[in-house]
Amino acid sequence: MGVTLDGQRKESVWVSMRRQRTRRALVKKIMIRPRKSLEASRRPCRAIHRRVKTLKELVPNTKTSEGLDGLFRQTADYILALEMKVRVMQTMVQVLTETDCV
Repeated sequence: MGVTLDGQRKESVWVSMRRQRTRRALVKKIMIRPRKSLEASRRPCRAIHRRVKTLKELVPNTKTSEGLDGLFRQTADYILALEMKVRVMQTMVQVLTETDCV
């Protein structure tokens, strides 16, 4: 770093460029960009609706669920029921294989 006639430190070119980049990045974060098109703004919404529809098809008895909250509750209940079925089947396999060996 050099010193000017006033006794102040002179910044190097690299330091000033880095500060400018940081300022630009902050300005980009702060600036509100207008939406490019109405169609582009609906894409994420469509993707969410598609995933919700798929979830409704996978989980039984969710055609009449009460909104997303109800759908998620029914999905959680269904997952717990499936886990319980797997445990029961694993227990049955263990019991049946033990009796075959004896």
